[in-house]
Amino acid sequence: MDREHRGDLDLEVKIKDLELECEMYKKNNKMFKEHISRIEAINESHKKINGQLRTRISRLETEVKELRQKVEDDKELIQSLYDYP
Repeated sequence: MDREHRGDLDLEVKIKDLELECEMYKKNNKMFKEHISRIEAINESHKKINGQLRTRISRLETEVKELRQKVEDDKELIQSLYDYP
């Protein structure tokens, strides 16, 4: 084969390689977009659950504060009964 003809074959091989590489990148891109979509859905779910947990923690903190105050009040009442002359 003469050099010019071999050059055409080299270019055709290179074009085929680049086309295969392009297809690979397209498939990878599609796969990554699907992963991102799933991760975003999981993230939204976690945000919702996190919000619910924060609300529950806030309620529990309020309940604990109220119970501590009630215990303190009861303690004072009991102490005053014992101290009653």
